[in-house]
Amino acid sequence: MQLVIETVIPIFVIIAAGWWARKSNLLEEKASATLNQYVFYFAIPAMMFSATARFSLAEVINGPFLIAFFLATLVTALVGFIPYKALRIQGPLDSMVIALNTVWANTIYMGVPLFFFIFGDKGTLPVIMATLTTNMAFIFCMAVFANLEPGQSKASLPGLFSKIFLKNPVMLAPILGMSVSFLELPLAKPLDNLLTMVAPSAAPVALFSLGLSLYGLKIQGSLFQLSWITLVKLVIHPLVALAIVWAMELEPFWAASVVLLSALPTGAMVYVLAQQYDRRVDLSSSSIFVTTILSIVSLAILLPIMKQWAG
Repeated sequence: MQLVIETVIPIFVIIAAGWWARKSNLLEEKASATLNQYVFYFAIPAMMFSATARFSLAEVINGPFLIAFFLATLVTALVGFIPYKALRIQGPLDSMVIALNTVWANTIYMGVPLFFFIFGDKGTLPVIMATLTTNMAFIFCMAVFANLEPGQSKASLPGLFSKIFLKNPVMLAPILGMSVSFLELPLAKPLDNLLTMVAPSAAPVALFSLGLSLYGLKIQGSLFQLSWITLVKLVIHPLVALAIVWAMELEPFWAASVVLLSALPTGAMVYVLAQQYDRRVDLSSSSIFVTTILSIVSLAILLPIMKQWAG
């Protein structure tokens, strides 16, 4: 209960403050885009670079964690297709968007703040690995499925690589940080001071920006489909993850990280890809909104348990 009061409530108060600031017109609509750009291009990359540069690669890259994380992702995605007829799937690309709604977690705007507040600097490591690998895997899969769909533009591998890595600071920053760690390069004092100032702003600004972006979102589309995706994302996904890490006997910190990452609400990137490929846009928008709101309950239950488990 103490952790809920001291950490969980403040986190959602920051989100609520962002939502209220937009609703009351204290901040204009363009403020959301501005803060999102700051978070995406400056604060989160600074935090990710700093974390990966300061830890050894052995501490950053954890094979059993990645295996458990993606196994939970795969199993949950398959479970998500149980009501196949009710989902009214139309083609491979449509099925991929539905799958992403059930398994792609909001690691940037929810994962980074939560793990930083709960576990400190070390907490950013599983978030970084989850963000890197899911972005690589899911964006690539979307492009592959788009290539299987008639009428969709075909994406080249060089174009995909550029989009996923070179033009995405959230992906590029930790890769550069791991390179610095691998080469054992010292951080210049001015750079170290800059990172020390900018990186801590990632958590609160990301949460406030998330609250801003939630304003105006509405529940649209099939109520059954939305309810099912919400159930899968917030309940089934973490339960599957819990069973897998228990069976694999992962170290407590990494096991708790897999479960918490699986319990996060649907990530905003799903909506971006849904728009890009014009598939399930309303459903994706609604699932982000509903899972984010309801995660207040699920995370309030899970966070104290996972914190105690991780030690």
